[in-house]
Parts: sequence; structure tokens; C-alpha cells
Amino acid sequence: MAVGNQVFTQAQRDLLTAILNRIVPPAPPRPGAGDLGVGEFVEGVVGEKSHLRRLFNDGLVLVDITASSKGSASFLALTGDAQDETLREVEAASPEFFDQLVLQTYNGYYTHTTIFQQLEYTPGANHASGRPPELLDETLLEQQRKRPPFWRETPS
Repeated sequence: MAVGNQVFTQAQRDLLTAILNRIVPPAPPRPGAGDLGVGEFVEGVVGEKSHLRRLFNDGLVLVDITASSKGSASFLALTGDAQDETLREVEAASPEFFDQLVLQTYNGYYTHTTIFQQLEYTPGANHASGRPPELLDETLLEQQRKRPPFWRETPS
């Protein structure tokens, strides 16, 4: 990544890689999102929008603070289960950050050419150029969001 596009420190990149691997964990033969390099994609998206830079920098700090409240020196030092619990707490404390984190993780992961190949996905006629498809235009979901849920919540 070019120096001008860097938003995160190396420590934040390492943290983000670990978080991404918890959101989309490795499932051989597919790599986890962090191992695939989705962190670079996220950093690129975040670097383009000032409100996302602030949201992600604050969110990554919150992950570290939440991990330290568990008696750990860092999120990276926690067990997988403790990392998951930390992320659930962060989701509850900062849903806007967590929603963006998951959205950008999925956008980066499921538009990556490696995943296309492993899923045997062939881009359609609109993507004959070989470029990945455009990211989802979330305004297309507004009509669905206005509908009442058609599912039942499961007990926790």
C-alpha cells in the first residue's frame, strides 16, 4: 500500500488482521479474511472517507481497551473464544463501527479474485473486463428494510 494511503499503524494492521480472521475465519481451502489481505482493502476504503477514518481508529482503540479489561495485554494474546467475546462487546458498545467493519470485511472478501476462483464464480457479462464487481449499493436495500421481519428471533 502506498504511504499516502496509510491510515493505520502497523500495530493497528496486525490487530485488524486478527479481527478479520474472526469475522471470516479460515475454512480450508479458503483463507480467513485477514490472511487474504482484506485489511488492505478496508484501509483503502477507510482512507477515502474522513468519517470512516475516525470511526475505525476509535473502533480499533475500543477493541484494545475491551481486550485489556479481560486482563490481556492485547486482543492478539486472547484465546479465540475470548476474542469473539471481545468483539461481541465491541459490537454492543459501538454498533456503527461494527456494522461498517463487517460490511467492509465482506465487501473485501467476497470481491477478491482468490475467493471468486475458489467459489468457481465467473463474473457475468457486466464484468467481462475481469474487474471485480462494484460494491453493493445499499440504497437498493431500503425497500426491504422497511418491511417487517419474516423470521423469528432465536433464544440466546
